[in-house]
Amino acid sequence: MELLIVHLTDIHISRDSDLDVLLPRTASIGGAICNHITDPNNTEVLFCVTGDLAYSGQDNQYIIVSMILEEICRIIVNRFPSLHIQPIFVPGNHDCDFSSSSATVREVMLSSPTLDITDKSQLEICTSIQENFFNFSKEWHKKFGALSCEKDKIITVNELILSDEQIKLKFHCINTGWCSKLHEEKGKMKMTLENLPGKDHGDIIITLMHHDAEWLDWDDKEVWNNYHKKYSDIILVGHDHATECILRTNYDKSTNYFIKGNQLYDSENPDQSGFNILKINTDVKPMQECFFTYEWNKSAYVNIIDTKYQEFIMNKFIGTGIELKEKVWKFLEDLDIDIINKKKKRELKLSDVFGFPTLKEDRDKTTRFFRDMKSLMDYLDINHFISIRGQKEYGKTALLKQLFKEFYLNQQFPIFLDINQINDVDGEALNRLIANKYQQTYENISPDIIMQKAPKERICLIDNFEEINLSDKSTKKLLQYLTNKFGKIILSKNHKIDLLNPLSFVETNDYIENYFHILVICPVKKSYMERILNQWLLLDENEKDIYSPSFDAKRREKYTQLQTVMKGNFFNKTPIDLLLVLTYLDQDEPLQIDYSRYSFIYDKLILDKLNSIGNKETKVITAYKTILQNIAYKMFNENIEGFVSEAFIIGVILDYKEKHSGFRMKYNDVVSKLVTYRFLECKNDTYRFKYSYMYFYFAGSYIDKKLPPDKRKSVIRDIFFNIDKELNYNIALFLAYSISIEFEILPMIKELEEEFLAEFKDFKYENLKILLEEWGGDIEKKVECIYTVPENKNIPILRERKLIELEEKEADNESKRSESEEPISTVEDIKRTNLDVIKLVRLVDFMGNLLKNYSGGMENPPREETIDLMFKSVIKVLGSFCNYSMYTVDKLIVMLEEKIKDGNEETIAAKSDFVETIKMLFAEIWIQFISVNITGLACDLETDDIKENLDSYSQSNNTDFVKMARIEYLFRIAATKLPVNEIKELFLGKECIDEMSKNIFKNKGLSSFLCKF
Repeated sequence: MELLIVHLTDIHISRDSDLDVLLPRTASIGGAICNHITDPNNTEVLFCVTGDLAYSGQDNQYIIVSMILEEICRIIVNRFPSLHIQPIFVPGNHDCDFSSSSATVREVMLSSPTLDITDKSQLEICTSIQENFFNFSKEWHKKFGALSCEKDKIITVNELILSDEQIKLKFHCINTGWCSKLHEEKGKMKMTLENLPGKDHGDIIITLMHHDAEWLDWDDKEVWNNYHKKYSDIILVGHDHATECILRTNYDKSTNYFIKGNQLYDSENPDQSGFNILKINTDVKPMQECFFTYEWNKSAYVNIIDTKYQEFIMNKFIGTGIELKEKVWKFLEDLDIDIINKKKKRELKLSDVFGFPTLKEDRDKTTRFFRDMKSLMDYLDINHFISIRGQKEYGKTALLKQLFKEFYLNQQFPIFLDINQINDVDGEALNRLIANKYQQTYENISPDIIMQKAPKERICLIDNFEEINLSDKSTKKLLQYLTNKFGKIILSKNHKIDLLNPLSFVETNDYIENYFHILVICPVKKSYMERILNQWLLLDENEKDIYSPSFDAKRREKYTQLQTVMKGNFFNKTPIDLLLVLTYLDQDEPLQIDYSRYSFIYDKLILDKLNSIGNKETKVITAYKTILQNIAYKMFNENIEGFVSEAFIIGVILDYKEKHSGFRMKYNDVVSKLVTYRFLECKNDTYRFKYSYMYFYFAGSYIDKKLPPDKRKSVIRDIFFNIDKELNYNIALFLAYSISIEFEILPMIKELEEEFLAEFKDFKYENLKILLEEWGGDIEKKVECIYTVPENKNIPILRERKLIELEEKEADNESKRSESEEPISTVEDIKRTNLDVIKLVRLVDFMGNLLKNYSGGMENPPREETIDLMFKSVIKVLGSFCNYSMYTVDKLIVMLEEKIKDGNEETIAAKSDFVETIKMLFAEIWIQFISVNITGLACDLETDDIKENLDSYSQSNNTDFVKMARIEYLFRIAATKLPVNEIKELFLGKECIDEMSKNIFKNKGLSSFLCKF
């Protein structure tokens, strides 16, 4: 797009005779402007007038001003009918009517030592003599959408979004004439520029004001300097009747285009007349600009300055002058779904709709909540290492992105580390990886400089920590390295990792428990929902005050609509689902009956895109859809999730052309359209699906619709068998939209559920109490077998000696072992079991999604079968952990010994204390494991559609585990009334749970049970 900034100033209309002089000149002004409109379908004219439109602020003078400006605009529009012109005005000292009846009161106010220019009522008195200017700009706003100043503000921020190119312009309109006097004096003017909205990356800020900084007093000049270095890309001024265009670059990397305009007219010197044009081409990277100045030569306006195109240098000041790379900004703003807001008429960014989540900390029997960024940042100033836990899509990634920006704006150096790229915990290898990440993140600074900075200036953020590929010891070593190198560390983690790998990450979890503070991100309810809703409503530029009655009325109306849709639980309680619902509600066409997340993505987002790319021609739409399906399935079949080569894409298109006669589009045109319509993303001649959901959709639809029956059945079963893979899991969710849940999905899940952890199918939760007695004794025997002297310092030494003796004995007895004896569990057994656990837990999670998204179409029998499969699966997971209890004890003994060696454990005075410590550590793991299973299951069941089904299941399966999970479920679906009576029955009624379960449910002390045995 081309931005044509037309800069007029100091028109000084006084009387009717001025119209006779200026009106004939409008043809030359309009013609000169038109000469620089070289691409009218891709041009926006910004018609900027920086004050002194009138000579003495009289009402009749603005009538003439309006006639002149309208005539210039008419000439342009007549030549280019489709062109849009955006007028922007600010007042000057000549726009003040000093003969106004309010002038005397104003003069007293300006002279008062108690003048408070932050008080809107006082400021309105000061701007009262500009009333005619405000009336003029109000009229132009009604007729032409003009932007200007508000009478109770010194600076008014106006925003213009150009939809096609997603260019955001902000016009900072400054009223320097609010304190003007009849006879102006340099160095006497004042201003305040507080509470301005932040400058987002990519914003172009144009500051318009009549007087330049030379007219400000000393203190306020400092205010101006702080302001324009931080915000302004372009500064347009008038008043001095002289032309000037300078690119100012400061030591702190701030840059501004300072443009001063000649007067357009003055009756005392009518031949001195001119104006400026700044043209910016945003289609090229980097953007280009050229500047033109025109002067009146008594017959026409002639071009006296033409700078030719050169790079447009945006203001990069952000405190340190250090700039983030373009791809980092894009990552920070990426929503991972293309939601278009009809008010903004553009794809939304994360910063448009981010509502701070509700975070909860349970520590030392105290619960604390965080509901805004400031409280969390204050918390991080004291507690430097935190782990944010939450389910998938609860907003963990979005929160980390916002934290990154906060730290960056605070002049610190945050980085995102990709957990999947960390395969080596050698210190130097990690140094190289982190330095490389700094290189990829920042401009204008060497990574060596950042690496040498003190830890307090460096921030580490790691998303999806549960995806780590390292062993337990290596993961702990990584965390130790990070806590030494970074002043703050924020990890995000799906809490299900605690459910999947309790045996594999004993030391890691212990380290996190000791050094990190755990914050849990809550589902989108109540205040969290309202914060996102506020952001959505603020997209309407007419609504800026969230505390106003009108805003509150809109919020209440929208909240009611949201509740109506979401109470059916066809959408999950996640931020992205809430945004999908809000997009639903903003549709102009009638809403669909099926509110499912997947039907929305199928029937709205993707089909709208296909209709657009195919221009609503069925054959063309089908062709593009088939090509996209073929690309997705080929990528899936070759296990590719990232970018593919151009040859890969072209090969699929050529294969389609070969098999479908009559398709006449060139392959490069097809690729270009797929990128233009944002199905694909191009990077260095490689391509991937722009949004992951598109990949899942097209791959799933190919599998369902294009494969022959036998192949289709085999592929779908393989997807569910390997549902632990994220790609398979997401494709499975999309498949559930189109294939039969009752006759295809549930039978397959039932078959797989029986196959995974089959050896634990008969395990029952009630067996735990008996096992606890056995474990208590086994722990004592294991410790007794290893230690004979009760002194803390000797424990590791004596154990080593004892182990040597045991090894020698075992070697002697090896040949005597009976073949009937069961083999000792190995690490490989643990790994195999853990893989089954991961698959089974993912199946439970998938079944929960079935209930949440599709329960409205499921009858009671398949609902209840799904619930039964979920409970059976979780019980088998508990059984698998029980099977390897002594393996866990071994790890705890080793871990405790290491703490003793390092001096990180209090003195253990006797062997009995050591035994008790082991029991307590083991109990903590068990409490957490059972609690997480209960919580995870309740989360997966969290839809009030199935309450009666779960009640029925609970009555027929009246176990303590089912009772506890049901209470947790009731907590989660409760809108206002908590399940108080049910909790009482759990602890006091005839059907109350046993003592062990009470302690587990209260999360108190399983160790007290272990220590009894």
